[in-house]
Amino acid sequence: MEFTPVRRVNAYELIVEQIEQGVASGALRAGDRLPGERKLMETFSVSRATVREAMRVLHATGVVDSRPGDPRGPEVLPFSAEVLEGPLLRMAQQGDASRVELLQFRLAIEGQAALLAAIRHDPADLAAIDDAVRGLDELAGTGQIDPAEFGRRLGAFHDAVRRAAGNRLVEASGVAVGGVLTRIAERRLEDEADRGQRVRRSASDAAALADRIRDGDTTGALRVATENIYRYYRDTLTPDERAALEPLLGGPTPPAP
Repeated sequence: MEFTPVRRVNAYELIVEQIEQGVASGALRAGDRLPGERKLMETFSVSRATVREAMRVLHATGVVDSRPGDPRGPEVLPFSAEVLEGPLLRMAQQGDASRVELLQFRLAIEGQAALLAAIRHDPADLAAIDDAVRGLDELAGTGQIDPAEFGRRLGAFHDAVRRAAGNRLVEASGVAVGGVLTRIAERRLEDEADRGQRVRRSASDAAALADRIRDGDTTGALRVATENIYRYYRDTLTPDERAALEPLLGGPTPPAP
């Protein structure tokens, strides 16, 4: 039998875990009030500082609305899609997910975001997408391309597509993982000779996706969105990573850039 190292757990983490389990099981519902601070101290046999730290964590993650000293006790909050951003972002930034897992998730999220955007056809959202495309196109036409500025404009384009999808879960999930991969995209521009070509291709790809969304072409939007992302990273992937990603594309495997 193999044993694994045990993790030292702080008392406040155990409180957080129990309350999160109560919310997950339905024992605690939105609008319910937890006991007051003194009662929580007695229930868990911990200090005031420990209770306050647990409530701080639960407040930060959107589980409860907690104010120290409130005699009514912390209120359990309804689910919010934005709550997903923190855990997903930490997982991505801390390396808990592999590169291929991040890209698989990105392909799934961005592909469905593009498909939903093509269904909705919201004029204001389409205008925001067009603005982001123009921003990439303008950058591609400059002589000096700053990788950080490219990352900002590329991120703005993907943000606009996710907003156009009209799904808060898709938007929150995409924001969390998209930021990490956008920084990887910036590093791809370190080669001066390759920089202009990559930015021009990204601008062209963004314009092609905007056209599919505007035309209401759901199949085409899904295919172009996934192909664009995959093509950008393809030449850095191992054969095993390519095999894991290609089934997620919305059409035949795109050629290398």
